[in-house]
Amino acid sequence: MVYLLSELLYNLTIIRETLYFRRLCMEAIIFMFCITLHNIEEALWLTAWMEKHMPTKRGLRNNNHFIFAVLGITILGYLTAGLFMMFPDNLYIGYAFIGFVGAMIVNTIMPHLIFTVIYKKFCPGVFTGCFLIIPFHTIILLKALSETLTLIEVLVSVIVIGLILLGSIPIFVSIAKRYL
Repeated sequence: MVYLLSELLYNLTIIRETLYFRRLCMEAIIFMFCITLHNIEEALWLTAWMEKHMPTKRGLRNNNHFIFAVLGITILGYLTAGLFMMFPDNLYIGYAFIGFVGAMIVNTIMPHLIFTVIYKKFCPGVFTGCFLIIPFHTIILLKALSETLTLIEVLVSVIVIGLILLGSIPIFVSIAKRYL
């Protein structure tokens, strides 16, 4: 009888851990889906939009260089989400994942939503940002806050990963300029 109870508890623990892992995988898959569609929207239309509505501003004018940078950011997102799915108990990978999730919300607001308001023209990236990234990523952040992380941990993660992503864009562009 004791053996059966211990076996039952063991199996329940495995089921609980499996459900927890599946939930984490779903969050990571939703994250990858959202950033893929968002980055496709950016890659297709953002450089042309900038040339039309911001002709005096310096920026990413070569569409191939911009697409390479967007692809690099997408790969970093996939790498982060994949590592999060493979090592869900690693705190630093969890911080990186949550930071990336939050940084994508910030990216939707700044520059896409702000440019849409300032220029009174739809800025590419605002559609997927407002209808995919903000709702789904907010849910992921709220679940992280309610289950494991504090607000300070989330904010620090978002700031650190956001700065890393901002710093990686010029690196990807310079690689693209050199090799494309």
